[in-house]
Amino acid sequence: MPEERKLVSILFADVTGSTALGDELDPEDVRALMGRYYEHARQIIPQHGGTLEKFIGDAVMAIFGLPQAHGDDPERALAAALALRKAVADDEMLGSIFQLRIGVNTGEVMATSDSTSNQFMATGDAVNVAARLEQNANPGEILAGERTYAAASHAFLFDASRHAEVKGKSRPLTVYPLQGPRATRKVERPPLVGRKQDLMQLALLQARALEEERPQLVSITAPAGTGKTRLLEEFLARLDLDENFQVATARCLPYGQTLTYWPLRGLLSQLIQGGDITITRPNVAHVFREASYAQADAERLADLILATLGIEGETTTDRENIFSAWRLLIEVLATQAPRIVIFEDLHWASDSLFDLVEYITHLRTQAPLMLIALSRPELLDRRPNWGGGRQNFTSLALQPLSPRNTQELISHLMQDVPQAVRTQIVERSGGNPFFALELLRGLQERGLTGDTASIEQLPDTVHAAVQARLDQLSRPERSVLQVASVAGRALSLTMLAEVLSEYSLSELQQALDGLLERDILVPSEGHTYAFLHILFRDVAYGTLARTQRVRLHEKIATSLETLNADHLDEYAELIAYHYREAVTLSRQAAIRTQLQLDVSKALHFLRRAAHLASHAGAYFEAQNYLQSAIAIAPESELIAIYEELGDCMFWSRTTAEAYQQAFAYWEKQNTEHTPDASQSLVGARLLRKLLINYTRGGGWERIEGTEQQIPVLLERAQTLVAASGNEYEQWRIHLVRCFSRSHIVESSKEELQQILPVAQEATTYFEQQNDPQALSEALDAQTTLFMRLRDYPAMLEVNQRRRAIPHLSAAELGDALHMLVFSYGYMKNYEASFELVLQELKSLRPGQSLLHLSAALSSIAPVAFGTGHWDLLEILYPKMEEIREQNSSDLSTFNMFDGYFSLLRWALAHENRPTIDSIAAFLRRVVGEIFALREQFTNVIEIYQTDDIGASSLKLTDYQGGMARIILLFCLERNLPFPEELIPNTQTDLFGSGNSFKQDIEIAYAILTDDNERFARALEKLEQYQEVVHAARLDIVLAERTGDRRYLGMARPILERLQDRQFLRRLNDVAERLTS
Repeated sequence: MPEERKLVSILFADVTGSTALGDELDPEDVRALMGRYYEHARQIIPQHGGTLEKFIGDAVMAIFGLPQAHGDDPERALAAALALRKAVADDEMLGSIFQLRIGVNTGEVMATSDSTSNQFMATGDAVNVAARLEQNANPGEILAGERTYAAASHAFLFDASRHAEVKGKSRPLTVYPLQGPRATRKVERPPLVGRKQDLMQLALLQARALEEERPQLVSITAPAGTGKTRLLEEFLARLDLDENFQVATARCLPYGQTLTYWPLRGLLSQLIQGGDITITRPNVAHVFREASYAQADAERLADLILATLGIEGETTTDRENIFSAWRLLIEVLATQAPRIVIFEDLHWASDSLFDLVEYITHLRTQAPLMLIALSRPELLDRRPNWGGGRQNFTSLALQPLSPRNTQELISHLMQDVPQAVRTQIVERSGGNPFFALELLRGLQERGLTGDTASIEQLPDTVHAAVQARLDQLSRPERSVLQVASVAGRALSLTMLAEVLSEYSLSELQQALDGLLERDILVPSEGHTYAFLHILFRDVAYGTLARTQRVRLHEKIATSLETLNADHLDEYAELIAYHYREAVTLSRQAAIRTQLQLDVSKALHFLRRAAHLASHAGAYFEAQNYLQSAIAIAPESELIAIYEELGDCMFWSRTTAEAYQQAFAYWEKQNTEHTPDASQSLVGARLLRKLLINYTRGGGWERIEGTEQQIPVLLERAQTLVAASGNEYEQWRIHLVRCFSRSHIVESSKEELQQILPVAQEATTYFEQQNDPQALSEALDAQTTLFMRLRDYPAMLEVNQRRRAIPHLSAAELGDALHMLVFSYGYMKNYEASFELVLQELKSLRPGQSLLHLSAALSSIAPVAFGTGHWDLLEILYPKMEEIREQNSSDLSTFNMFDGYFSLLRWALAHENRPTIDSIAAFLRRVVGEIFALREQFTNVIEIYQTDDIGASSLKLTDYQGGMARIILLFCLERNLPFPEELIPNTQTDLFGSGNSFKQDIEIAYAILTDDNERFARALEKLEQYQEVVHAARLDIVLAERTGDRRYLGMARPILERLQDRQFLRRLNDVAERLTS
């Protein structure tokens, strides 16, 4: 039998004073006495289920839990220690001469049950500690280690613990002197809650979904083994067949964030004709065609669905498209027949899969549909707001069973159990149905029923219960189960034949049949097998030595490659996972083994999985795959992998860091020699991508110190591209110069006019190259220069041209829309910008992404707020929330602060406290992680949320630029003096707002000088600039300052139309004071 990791209890017993005894007695007499001592050990240890490993002089070493685990091995070891001590003390020949010192310790060891080998049966720190405990015991004393005490304290009494200094340990050990067995076992009873009400609640929700034709979302949350799956099985079994509910299940894998959308394969198979057909593009498209979708739309949606599974090739798409397509699929199917869609073990879902599930829960259809999510409480640690704010959302938190309900469960499962055993099962299971079930099955499989049932044969923890069952398996069954623990839900007979070549096909089939009969494995979709309870998988995997895990992960990856050679992309993520685990585990050993692992295979599939994930919209999973690749890659591969990491993300801090790392490795490779043309091209390209992230993507605003780096990096890039002689890259870097000149460097009008032809020539070049992406970037460079030159008609024309480029990516189309919004804003044609955005939103096809609209929506929101078009904010808010959810995993990609700050002011005006708190908390999180001026941002949010300028921990003179402008607006609208020395800090020109800004400055000076006529003149001009909301609020201030109620009359209809409760309340306060 190969070595395994086992949880065991080790007993060491030693005779005190044996050296002196040798001086007093003849060696033959000593041998006779030791023989009697050994004989007691030979009888007592096996009686308690232990194994005598060896005698060492006058010491005895015994192991409990090897080769057979019992579940209560710590108790058995302690009981054996007491019995051995008593047997020696009661022996008429030994009692007056021998005193034993005994140590008992519990822990993990490497072990084998092959007693004929020349190797030790068990090795590990747990064995050494047991020996040290024995050495620290007083004569006649039994010392237990911490884990032994924790496992057995409910059954045994101990004296007060003490610390023992032990050789080889940096810290003293806590040891527990054993007194003896408790007269009554100590049991903590859990809360007493049954399942009847939970079942009734599910039935009620199912009836409501059917009768009201409205979706119901149910989240069933409970710890492992509490009965979530069993409750669901009973609910499904009681469904009325006449109601024709169709059930489909997505079972999430236990690999956490690794495998992105794998569970959707089984779900899709079950959704489409119950899993009886092969998943193909025509089959999926047929679902949409049945719902009257046009053929082209049906095929496009089918491609989006299949993109998550790696079927039918790959298409570049944003994950919003994927999410919307899946939601449409479920909505369409629910209109055809009542549906129950189940997500099992949702706590194991990857972030992107969880995002998809959350997206699906926002259903827009009226149809009989239940969405049921089963998860452990860990889910709420990842997503505290899971289900919050959903209509028709019900959360069921299952409680442990009461003793009465556990007794009923025992009676149902097994009749011939003595009452004493029933009571012990109830106590030990702690109300956990799975614990109770496994305890009973352990009895059944050992053939212990009726009077032969013994409580000492029962395990007292889930791990021990499962281990006890695993130790009853035949060797082929155990080998199959260990492979299954590594393979997960991909296990099949063909895979087993590849991995376990030492067994024949019939032996493997027989082993599978045995595991199915024992309800350890169950059939799964596509001729595969899965664990009935994942806890079996955890324990079985835990028995494997690291070298076995490495070998099996590698063999399973190779098997998946071989068996799926014609459609590897479908399995790329799974293959990548196994190769990565094999390499990672092999590197964890303190002593490097001779395992020959092909790291290039792991890198290939990790990079391929990242590529597929990013194309399917799972950007953060793509990032995780590449980070895993980086962790195991040789240095020679890191430049390319870090570049791919930057390419798969949005312009962000994460992107910048990836390109910086890539360039750092490039520099390291080229420090000792001058790079040749090809290497120069690589370096230039990396610097160009980094600079584009800073200059075009705005990353310099979010990463401190970047602004000073840009000129240095640009000069280096120009030197490298010149050395490469590559004309294409030279023109790409010319565009960096244009963006830098327009965004970063303070430039005169003449300097901007001098560089504009560069952008125009680059436009011509990339148009000739037929490169849509680079062409759009060149036109955007013109945009930024025209914006700085205040040539807004030219800016508008350029971006209309951008929008007409064929085959342009969604990101470039969205950026062009963003710039069109800016163009119209600078030209004060706000209505045109509103109409443009609304048309874009209305033109979205089913499943189309919103991500590319994020900047445009964020830019239009402040304009809609200021001009009083708050009806548009009602439309924008839910759209921006959808985008926010997609960006939640990496806030460095978030570019919607301006839009969300306007939404905060809108929510404050409506005094919508939940929305205020939600947006404010999110903005604090964003600025805390991203912005260099985070302290200023955070204080501004606090000032507006509390409506109190005193809430700022900064002095007003500490604010600069846009933040100073926002503080200025706050003070003006509340008739607060604004420090004169701060006014120069407020320079800003959003949407060419110079004229309106000048009037704000005038009003600030008017308040400082108490010049109400100057205030009135500035306000009259301000109203001409369509600053409707700001002007109405300033009317209140002017009325307060002058006592002229006419200004209140001008403000009231505007504020009432907008339902600006915040300033209507201020208006009424002023009106009351003026009246009094």
